[in-house]
Amino acid sequence: MKIIWTFTLLMIPGVVSSMSVIGYSGGGVMITCKYDKGFETYPKYFCKEQWISPCSELIRTEINSEEKWVQSGRFSLIDNKTASGLTVTIRDLTEQDSGTYYCGVEIYGLDPGTKVNLEVITGPRIGTVRGYSGGHVIINYSYAIQHKNSQKHVCKTGENLCLSLISISGGAEWEHSGRFSIHDNRSAGLLRVFIRELNVQDSGEYRIIVRASEDYSFFSEFDLVITDDASETTSSSSPPPPPPSSSSSSSLVESPLQRMCARH
Repeated sequence: MKIIWTFTLLMIPGVVSSMSVIGYSGGGVMITCKYDKGFETYPKYFCKEQWISPCSELIRTEINSEEKWVQSGRFSLIDNKTASGLTVTIRDLTEQDSGTYYCGVEIYGLDPGTKVNLEVITGPRIGTVRGYSGGHVIINYSYAIQHKNSQKHVCKTGENLCLSLISISGGAEWEHSGRFSIHDNRSAGLLRVFIRELNVQDSGEYRIIVRASEDYSFFSEFDLVITDDASETTSSSSPPPPPPSSSSSSSLVESPLQRMCARH
């Protein structure tokens, strides 16, 4: 990759746009960097600024590559050439990941790109959720009040993708989709995800994603483990959610998770 010096980029107006991103330890972020039309076939990369050294490359695509999805360790990259956007995902964040990054397009001359200021702060983890066939689970997820009106959705991860299962946005309090329901208590900053009529095929890795802005989303991951024998798991004593036709609103017990990012 071409050497990129931070001070050179910052001295030239229009070469680099910038954004600020907040992530939570143990979770992940998805960052979208736009690039100009005409750069679709050029190599793209994501790198981290080092102290008095070139930007250290973390992941990249190749010139004229037909491969839209690339992965390297905790980093993955999708080049959406139709929308002229590069989406970078970072998983398993730690506070040491805080710093300045660049989404760049490698050209002859100074590389155009986007500067990303990432701050990773301590946040609670959901961990492993256990249930049994035929039963239900309830996942509590606390979020910062500033994200009360942000779109939130749940997906199940698979190869190179995360299959969307249910989402909620705006002023909605309840959303239902098949066996999945969401209740968003925005005044408390508490999202509750209900999954009914469980089966062993539901086992796997899931994400709760919060769209913080048009440029980035942050997410928390959890593993769902479903067994056939109810005696092997500890089921929730809470009642299952109301059916999709219900318009009732139940009182919620505050999540034991700490309130995330209260200072933001």
